Amino acid sequence: MGDFRVRPITDKADRHKMYHYALKDIEAFERMLKENAFVQEPIKIGAEQELCLVDQNYEPSKSALNLLDAIDDPHYTNELGMFNMEINLDPINLARDCFSVTESDLLNLLKKGKKEAFKINEHIVMAGILPTIAPKHLDFSYMTPIPRYETLSKTLHDIRGGKFQIYLQGVDDLIASLGSVLFEACNTSFQLHLQIKPNEFVDKFNWSQMIAGPVLSACCNAPILFGRELWAESRIALFKQSLDTRSSKNHLRKKLPRVYFGNSWLSGSPANLWKNELMRFPLLLTSDDLVDAITVLENGGVPELRAIRLHNGTTYTWNRLCYGPGKKAHLRIECRYLPAGPTAVDEIANFAFWVGLMNAVPENWQEDIEKLPFKDVKGNFIKAARTGLSTVLNWYGKNIPAKELILEILLPMAKKGLERSNIDTSDIEKYLGIIEQRVRTEQTGASWMIKNYRFNNNTINTARQELVAQMISNQNNNIPVHQWEVSSEKNIIPSIENNQLEYTVGHLMSTDIFTVNEDASLDFVKQIMTWKNIHHLPVESMKGKLVGIITDGILKKTLASQQEARYASDIMITELVSVERDTSISEVKEVLAANKLSGVPVVFAKRIIGMITTNDIKHIE
Repeated sequence: MGDFRVRPITDKADRHKMYHYALKDIEAFERMLKENAFVQEPIKIGAEQELCLVDQNYEPSKSALNLLDAIDDPHYTNELGMFNMEINLDPINLARDCFSVTESDLLNLLKKGKKEAFKINEHIVMAGILPTIAPKHLDFSYMTPIPRYETLSKTLHDIRGGKFQIYLQGVDDLIASLGSVLFEACNTSFQLHLQIKPNEFVDKFNWSQMIAGPVLSACCNAPILFGRELWAESRIALFKQSLDTRSSKNHLRKKLPRVYFGNSWLSGSPANLWKNELMRFPLLLTSDDLVDAITVLENGGVPELRAIRLHNGTTYTWNRLCYGPGKKAHLRIECRYLPAGPTAVDEIANFAFWVGLMNAVPENWQEDIEKLPFKDVKGNFIKAARTGLSTVLNWYGKNIPAKELILEILLPMAKKGLERSNIDTSDIEKYLGIIEQRVRTEQTGASWMIKNYRFNNNTINTARQELVAQMISNQNNNIPVHQWEVSSEKNIIPSIENNQLEYTVGHLMSTDIFTVNEDASLDFVKQIMTWKNIHHLPVESMKGKLVGIITDGILKKTLASQQEARYASDIMITELVSVERDTSISEVKEVLAANKLSGVPVVFAKRIIGMITTNDIKHIE
């Protein structure tokens, strides 16, 4: 995804050429490993910060490209969605005050972006998944107009043979489909990079897999998508499904998704990671400027390994091998599973925790993994994504609550790992202290969001806007999430006033609606309206299309007149008056008044998605 000079593979010749150069790249890579042709010291760290851009209503904006022009800083770049941006932080030596320097650099870059966003009445937000993202924001018009994104999206869609299907089950369920990869634009992360010595790579990569579940459990920040409460870190499941090219038609064959954790421990050589991806996943993209890496190597150069890196960029492991060319090449492990936010200081605390653990590989680790089933480690990762700090993790064969594991075992290990890298004591105490307090209070970004969402959602449908407004305020003050206030009956956190939002139907409508089929009996219609004390009952066809509506007035009149009508279709109003989710409240009032109605259905693609009534509108008057 990071290579702009790409195009889809169009024929056998293209595919043959790509395989040829990818195999040459792997051969050159193995030769470089054998000859130890990599940087050893100093060890560096780096990070990539993905961001969301929201408008004055705290909903995704399309202004990212214009804002990037205004920011005019090479650290900033675009991402898949028009509401996404990314900051690439400069690499820094892993020593002394590197984490506080990284935090300072990040805050300065964020300040620069926020300053320009403020000028256009918009905001920059850090969230694993922005709570206010709605299906309308995944329309193709929200994809950044750069050919590589459209190329990858179309290629994956063609391989799948249809729309990408999302099914997530948490407290709520979410079933959705999309004809592009824009589900992936919902995910924003804070990606960590740690340089690794080649002779330590296999052990450290396996250890990165071992610690992934416990680390993630303390860092979850993506519990809500489309207003549904799903996983503590819903990004993990959403990313996997948003790019999944597998089909249910061939369910008997075991195939890996392109987004995956892994299937076994790494053995032998780092090159085996790339070999596995080349064997497992079909080639998607190619480039017209590939070169023979062996020739470059024999001429004394450092090859870019463009072909295999391009293929690697179309598969997505949560811990990834990264190759960096330059005057002398280096290897990195990239940690991709951590979400953006909740604040800069939280992210750097996560960074320090992960790096500390990565530098605390147990002495007998090579012997340990022979006794550790890989599926236990993979299971830990999935469980942590689902339930966060509430997870019970399998650690060396024992079931230990995540909170206990982190406080009693992993934090002391991380402290020793940071001390081995000569990190300043003040940095160690500050950042690991934040992790400790977050775990002790059991308040991650995910748990804070759920508590506040449930409270605010008891009133009107602006709970997600309230969340984002509160997040922006806390992020601007760089307050660690364990110190964020939680709304309650005694402590209502002010965030947005009514007049700050341009209210639309989507803010006030009810989505928990009852409908009947057009063949429903009038007795059943009467009972539903009585049981639920509702005045409007939408009528749907067998295919789910809105075909009519019954009001309590029409029903009473029909029953009183003793007409022979028996079914909903006999009395329903078929000349429908409806509105859309984005219709302004002032327009809705006009529609209701002009048609002498007290409520109207809200429709999308001829299907009902909600109802809005005069009682709903009273909430903001």
